[in-house]
Amino acid sequence: MTSSSLKQQISSAFNSVGHPPLPSALLSQITAVSTSLRLTPNQLAEAWEAHSLTKNVTVLNDVTMGGYRTALAKEAGVVDGKNVTVMSGTGLGKRTAPGSNVTPSPMAKRATTATSATTATPGGDSKGSVNRNGLSAVDNLTSPSGKGAVSPTGKQQQPQPGSATSSSAMVITPPKMPKATLKYTDRTNAGQIVTSYNPHNLPTALEVLSSKSTAEKERIETHVACTISPHPSASHPQGSFRHMFTPLEKRAGALEERLNGMSRTICDTFGIKNEDEEMIESMDGVVKSETSENGGDKISTWTPVGLPKQNKVLCVGRICNEAHEGRLNRASIRLEGSRQHSAGSRIQLDLQGLNSNTTDDQGNVQQNKQSYSFFSGQIVAVEGINSSGRTLQASRLLEGAPPPQETLTASELLDYQYGSKSQNGNPLSIVSMCGPFTTKDNLDYDPLVDAILKISADKPDVVILCGPFVDGRQPLVGGEDGSGGAIVEDENGNDRTVSYEYLFATKISALLEEMYANDPELKTQFVLVPSMDDAFLDAVYPQPPLEGLVEGIPMPKEVAAEFGDLGLNHVELAGRENQKGRDGSSRQRRVHCVSNPCTLQINDVTIGVTSTDVLFHISSDECNANLAPGTRLTRIAQHLIQQRSYYPLFPAAKGASLDLSKSKQWEMPIQPDILIVPSKLASFARTVLDTTIVVNPGELTKNTTGGTYAVVDVHPMKRETLESGMAVDGGMEMGKGVQDRVRVDIKRI
Repeated sequence: MTSSSLKQQISSAFNSVGHPPLPSALLSQITAVSTSLRLTPNQLAEAWEAHSLTKNVTVLNDVTMGGYRTALAKEAGVVDGKNVTVMSGTGLGKRTAPGSNVTPSPMAKRATTATSATTATPGGDSKGSVNRNGLSAVDNLTSPSGKGAVSPTGKQQQPQPGSATSSSAMVITPPKMPKATLKYTDRTNAGQIVTSYNPHNLPTALEVLSSKSTAEKERIETHVACTISPHPSASHPQGSFRHMFTPLEKRAGALEERLNGMSRTICDTFGIKNEDEEMIESMDGVVKSETSENGGDKISTWTPVGLPKQNKVLCVGRICNEAHEGRLNRASIRLEGSRQHSAGSRIQLDLQGLNSNTTDDQGNVQQNKQSYSFFSGQIVAVEGINSSGRTLQASRLLEGAPPPQETLTASELLDYQYGSKSQNGNPLSIVSMCGPFTTKDNLDYDPLVDAILKISADKPDVVILCGPFVDGRQPLVGGEDGSGGAIVEDENGNDRTVSYEYLFATKISALLEEMYANDPELKTQFVLVPSMDDAFLDAVYPQPPLEGLVEGIPMPKEVAAEFGDLGLNHVELAGRENQKGRDGSSRQRRVHCVSNPCTLQINDVTIGVTSTDVLFHISSDECNANLAPGTRLTRIAQHLIQQRSYYPLFPAAKGASLDLSKSKQWEMPIQPDILIVPSKLASFARTVLDTTIVVNPGELTKNTTGGTYAVVDVHPMKRETLESGMAVDGGMEMGKGVQDRVRVDIKRI
């Protein structure tokens, strides 16, 4: 059965029990559950009917899907990943204790009644399903070892001669067939576009290049059209530092400082005032406006968290999970205030008010259905009534405040986009790739080789490579004895263990060096972003840039890698040992090592990058409701900007370590034009908060086959627009409008 036909049957089954049409995203989730648990569409619909009556829920949505999935798993006999007794005749069942009688569920009874004619013995009645040894078909299940049937008392039964058990036995779980492993070399969809962002139907940079004359093509292909530098407002680590030596007091202080800082930012952005400020304004004769600065109803007065009041108040605090572990849910959400203003009080959030109807002064009923998305560590402002001091009945939510947007003068934009030493009216081409760069079954780095060949042919301006470069999760990385190192094959075909730095130097640096040696005039510049999954780096966030040189230790190239040299200095020299840069004093840099995270300025475009899978980390903890279909990933990416942080989640996800003493160095100082957040989740490119393009290029490899990467082409603004802006005295400050002049294509390698 195809996936589309299964979806149609599931939709029809749910319609038959009176459920409204299912959204496509939710229907896909139910289809996946149906396939994994081997449940028919009718069984799914009947299970929802029973679940809705038991839990008093009416509609299946993102909020109720979790409970429904748990109920299906219990019914299907899969609890905590373990198989339990399965009812005869259906795919559903219940957990049974040794010595207890098996009572089929109503669904199992209906299925048994419907199939009684086929299970009866020839010439007998429906009791033919009971064997001569007194065991029913339910009891004729093989033991875990597969040696025989298991009786209700838990003892293994030997099959009787001539019984049904001697010829065949019902098995709890059918034998798993080995899946065909897809190989990277067997892929057939190389170069295919997975998804695109191109609202204005802009051509690619290659299409623009193809329309030029031959002489112009040669000039563009060899002209270094961009400058790369850390953004002036960024404060990311630029050198190695000691980590994890911060005492508890300083870590608590870092959390307190961030909470107070974001509280002030939110209050300033939305014009929120405390009682003292409002009293001063009233004494000065300032008339209170009935609307807030952002155009909505007037926002209530700021009040410390945990202070009981009978009228509406507004509290700013950090979202916490009462359970301290597990995923956040509506029942476990707590709002924690600062130590300075609220003595660290925590109160419960009652979110029902975000989905209820309200009545205004004229008696008109107004629908209040505000979407929300919460995760641990998020700093929000919540308006509502806290009459007891323990529970805040929320009626309005402010999920943070984005950082300021950067503007440039018309003269600066014209120089970047049309200057003869810059883009000269041509698009800025950026390629983004994220590791792993080799498949799990070898260390040949074939996907990276193909990517470098594609880069050599297309000649983009910038290539952003996000780690891991030497993936610590790779089965061949770790050494045979577990002492560390990567297992590679030498010239004689024997396995040997080498250092992680050696693998980087021989697989990454050597590949870049060969590319530049073959084409010394290649204009492409590389940006290397480390990852917490890199085996040769400290897995602590934030991460300093890669160190490519061994200072003060001159040694042959072949030997230097064994002593920690990454070989990046050879990339800078390849093919131009006797050349100088355009200024006659230094060469143009080819490789830029930056921190994780980092905020870059490439010409007039501000780009934010983090190689940590923060989208997946937040999605694993997030609790949401009332989101429009297909917007969940966009909302998660939006949190990074609204929280002004590249990693706003706290506590960090399992496997991620945060150095809170460096928390300021993963803050987002300015709203980026393009935000690159590689993730194992579905790749996408979308607009967030009107001006930022969020790009998830995906991973270059997926297990043993190829993955995806992103191509970003930023076109220049119209020259007439910039020249008219320059006519203003001193040059007019202008928004960059990157969202209207960018094209993003996510392709398969």
